[in-house]
Order: sequence, then C-alpha cells, then structure tokens
Amino acid sequence: MSSISFEYEDLVFEFIPSEGTKGDLEIVKEGSDDVFSLEIDLAKGPSRTKFAMEANELYPETFSDLLEIKRALNELHVQVKERARIAAVRLLEGDEDTDAAAVPPPELGTERYEAAMEILKAEDVLENAACTMERLGHIGEWSNKKLAFACAISARAQLPIQPSTHAQSSAGKNYLWDTALALVPPELVYKRTGFSAKALFRTKMSLKHSVLYIQELAGSEGADFSIRTLQSDNVLKWEATEKQPDGSMANVEYQVEGPTVIVQTTTKNHLHPENETRVVPLYLDESPEQTEKITKAVLRRARGTNAISETERSEITSAWHDAVRLLKPAEMIIPFAEHIEVPSAPLRLRRDVPRLLNVIKLIAWVHQHTRERDDQGRILATEEDFAMAIAMVGDSFARAWKSLTPSEERVFAACKGLPENLRKHGFKRPHVEQVLEKSREKIPPRTLKGCLLTLSSSGYLESDGRKGAAGATYTMTGAEETGGSITLSARLPIEENHQEAPANEPTLMGKSQSARSCPLPVSEQRELSDEDEERAKGKMGRNETRPLKSDDLQVKSEKGLTGNGYDKKGKTQLGSYEYLDK
Repeated sequence: MSSISFEYEDLVFEFIPSEGTKGDLEIVKEGSDDVFSLEIDLAKGPSRTKFAMEANELYPETFSDLLEIKRALNELHVQVKERARIAAVRLLEGDEDTDAAAVPPPELGTERYEAAMEILKAEDVLENAACTMERLGHIGEWSNKKLAFACAISARAQLPIQPSTHAQSSAGKNYLWDTALALVPPELVYKRTGFSAKALFRTKMSLKHSVLYIQELAGSEGADFSIRTLQSDNVLKWEATEKQPDGSMANVEYQVEGPTVIVQTTTKNHLHPENETRVVPLYLDESPEQTEKITKAVLRRARGTNAISETERSEITSAWHDAVRLLKPAEMIIPFAEHIEVPSAPLRLRRDVPRLLNVIKLIAWVHQHTRERDDQGRILATEEDFAMAIAMVGDSFARAWKSLTPSEERVFAACKGLPENLRKHGFKRPHVEQVLEKSREKIPPRTLKGCLLTLSSSGYLESDGRKGAAGATYTMTGAEETGGSITLSARLPIEENHQEAPANEPTLMGKSQSARSCPLPVSEQRELSDEDEERAKGKMGRNETRPLKSDDLQVKSEKGLTGNGYDKKGKTQLGSYEYLDK
C-alpha cells in the first residue's frame, strides 16, 4: 500500500499503513530538520497520545504543542479510515486496482487465513457468532445476537436486512449492537448519534455495503424520509439549487449509494409507520430474570472471573473481521421456495415475505463454504436455512403482523384478566395496573399509558378519549377473537431421523423430524407445549435463550389433531407451520 501524506497547520505527516489504521508514522515541522517516527494505531486514542508525548519528549522545542499534534492525528485518522472504507468497497466489487489503506482478506496459508476459515467452515456460523458475543460480555438474548450479526453483514451480501431495536432505557440496546458490530470489519461501520433532515443526502460517508449505526432514533427523526428511501431503494439522489463560488445559482445533484444497513435503537414501541414496514424489529428481554443474569455477570467480571483482556479481545475480533472479509459475493437460490405458503393478509406481507426470503439467502451466504452449489455456481439454500431464518425472525414478524410489541401484549393480557363487568362496561388505567402488580409484571406508567393508546388505536380496545386526572375509560372490543389466523406454511418432505441428541447438547432445528416446522401465527388459541417452545427457539437446552411465552408465538390447533401432533390424514402441525408427509 502506498503512503499517505497529510498536512496540518505547519506539521507534515507521512503515514505508511501496514494493516488498516496501523502503520509507521513520520512527523516533521516546516522549517525544522527534526524528524520523529513511530509505529502507531490511529484508531486508538492511547496510541495517538503516546506518539504525541514521545515526539515532545525527544524534540521538546519542535513539537511543543501536544494539543495541536493530537488534533492533527485525529484528522489523519479520519482520512485514513475513509480511504479504507472506499478501498474495502472496491475489493468487494473485485477491483484490485486500489492502493488505499484497506485491510485485504488474509492470504491462503497464513495464520490469519486459517483462523478465519475455521470460523467460516463451522456447521453454524451464526451460533458461533452468538457464542463469541457472549464471550465478549453480552449476556443472553441468543436469537437477538444472531439476528444482529446477520443484519450487520447483510449489506455485504447485497441483501440488506434493516433492524430496529426497541427497549426501555438501560435495557442494553446499544450494548447489543456495540458487541455485534465488534465482529464486523471497522472499515464497514459508521457510528453516528443522530442526523438532521438533509444530512444523509449530503453525507461524505461511503455507505456502500456498510453499516450506518444511529445510536438513538430521537436524534434522527427529521431524517425519516431519507432513511426509509435509502433502505428501500439502496440509493439516495437529491437535487438542490445552490449558490456557486462566482455568485451564480445552479442545480447540484447529490447521490449516496447503498446497499446500506441502517441500525436504529429507540425507547419507543413503534417507528414512523412508513419506516416500520421496512425493518425487522428486535425486542430486548426486559424481564427480572435477564436483569439478574446481567448483574451477576457484571459482578463476576469485576471480581476478575471470566474477564477478557484487551489482547484476547483484539485477537477474537480480528479473526471475525478476516472471516467477514473472506466472504465473497455470490448468488443464492432457494430450491424449495415454491413450497413456502403464505397468506394474503396483512398488506405488509408484500414486504415481509421478500425480507424473509432474503434472511434465508443470507444464512446460506454466510455458510457459503459448507453449502452446495448448482452448475451455475449459485449457492443452494437448505431447508435448515429456512428453519434457522424462522427461528431468528419469526417472533418479530408475528408481533409486527399483530402490530403489538411485547409490552403491549402484556398490557392486553392484563386487560383480558379484568373482571367481565369491567371489560364490558369500562375500566381505567389503575385497574390494569392492579392486574399487572398481581402478576408481578413491571411496566412503567408512561409505557403503560402508551400501550393503552396503541391498543385503542389498533382496535383491540375502545376508548372514550378523555384526558385529565381521571383519564380515559376503556372497553374490550373482542378483536382478538374475531381476527383470523395468519400462517406461513412450508409443505416439505420429512426425513426420518430417530437418532437422539446427546444429553445436554443443543439440538438444532433441521436435525429433528420437525426441523421444517416453526410457528409464525397471530391468533391466540392454545399454549405452546414445552417441546414446541424448544423447537420454536431453534435449539434445545440453551439456558441463555429467553424462554418463549404463549403470547410470543401462538399455536394454531385444529380439530382432529392427535396427542402427538398428527391428524388422521397424516397432516402435521406445529404452531402455524404445516407440512405434509409424503
């Protein structure tokens, strides 16, 4: 890679990159013969501080202004990082004619290559990613771990899966994404606190195949239009009339290329309605059990148990960075796609079904070193990929179709638990609070108020709309009983497999007879059995996974089903996923 020259005030820098933001840096001052050189990692503040202090210590008269040197190093870091991003995109597109400071994929035969291939040749790469995130300090949320990492690298596969993460303050939204993005090459990640309405149109960031991480939705609500346009069209084009240097007015066109994955986190239950149909929502586990797990893990690390050093962390994340760099562009097909059956409502299925197919393709792409290809070199997705996709996004889709978040479902369940007289003739918020307290459900008053408002606007409750100290009065509409069932059926052949899984070993979906059977319903008719819950999670016996509840994934029952799940015609159902024995 060629060197990078940079001038700041009267300082001149020459940076020779060795790997990403690491390299040899030389500094001179105009009018002076003093030259200082040191190996540096521009991405790390302590390394920049060390460079400035040692230059000052060796040549105190020449490099006396430490603050000026630190500012210069910060500016140099921004330039080097931007060149690395551009180079990474060119490498991804097969353009080898680039001398920018990108980190190329490791070469065959090197230790870096072997470490990366060990990751990519695993039976379940996403499971390993979740395990790694656990090792880095993120506790629980197993399905969310997998989905977050899959979304983070989806733009590289030309299959951007757009996530939105919902939870109360302090629930760990940003910690989830900080941990997931730690496994993604840094040249592919942009992190911003917020955006103004037009900032994304005029950005200088190279967003192609990258991740744009917006930490809080509240800081970018004015940019809703540009965000959803980039999510849907993978490109932004903006024309504006601007004053030119000669004083004349002229039209200037701005263009931002994708595909880009835009990560958003929010304490709100819902996004803008137009944006909400473009994303896969992630709802964090806010239960007391999860809080207890997190606090215990924090205390263990404070004591030094299971603590991970910075060196070990760097080695782990570097291997994953190389693994992602080694993933090559490819076309994926789903041989069994025509066997996947979907309903005709709700309307948002027009976007959700293609999104589900993209998740299946993405899983196949991540496993490109262990998947078969056809005679055209296309990666063939497997039925196990289908099962993994449903285990990852099924819960999110089911809630999105019902237009209810987990907290709204809990509030609605509390409303149904009220005495019949109150349900028919009217109840107020304190009545719901009493039911929640009895069931030991903790929902903040502000969240409860918002949930009741959403339930009434969605048709689950009737509200007189009164405000003030007394508040609104609500009645049940019975919508949950009259609403139809939404199913996603996969009629696939069943492979007999009676081999039992070893004790205490996770049983992945795809290895059992019910591998292709997963629930994605919206109706509430009977509770999941313990075995159904384990199958729906995609694994057996993993303690870190949040237990599914009957409100999360409901099971559609039919008359004629026997106790083992088969009806008299040999038709099998688990939840709302169906397949026929053939």
